[in-house]
Amino acid sequence: MRKWLALVLGAALLAGCAAAPADSPAPSAAQSAVQSETAQTAATPAPTADTKAEQTAVLDGFVAFGADTAGGSLKTAQAAAKLVEYLSVSDLEVDVMTDWRAGLTDDQQAMLDLNWPGILAEAQAICEDPAAQADELSAAGVETDFSGMELGEVPGKLAAVDGVLGQ
Repeated sequence: MRKWLALVLGAALLAGCAAAPADSPAPSAAQSAVQSETAQTAATPAPTADTKAEQTAVLDGFVAFGADTAGGSLKTAQAAAKLVEYLSVSDLEVDVMTDWRAGLTDDQQAMLDLNWPGILAEAQAICEDPAAQADELSAAGVETDFSGMELGEVPGKLAAVDGVLGQ
């Protein structure tokens, strides 16, 4: 009787295990679903960073150092890299830039006047030839691979930012 009970329970377990794969999609169907999801993800553009706080964080980096101080060139490269990264996925809104600039102290405005030309030049250089800037960016601690990014629209966006901040 015990053997018979063990045999029935074992058969029930095996039947349960055999039924489970029938409920799940066939391997080819599961593979198709993954491929479809991957294709959809690849076709969907990266989310844009468009909040005022994110824009302000980028702008704050322009006045967080003095270009004429020790390490200023590396900090300039960091600020430029952050700007190019941001502009590759979004825009800096004119209203945000104008409000941010209006809220600067005299010292911060002096830092912006000192730092902006170098940040702009470095950002333009990153867009023109990312590979040529790789060593300097690496020395500055920037890990972004700009050569793998789509930067075609960034120079025009940099010109727009310069129109507001370079006054």
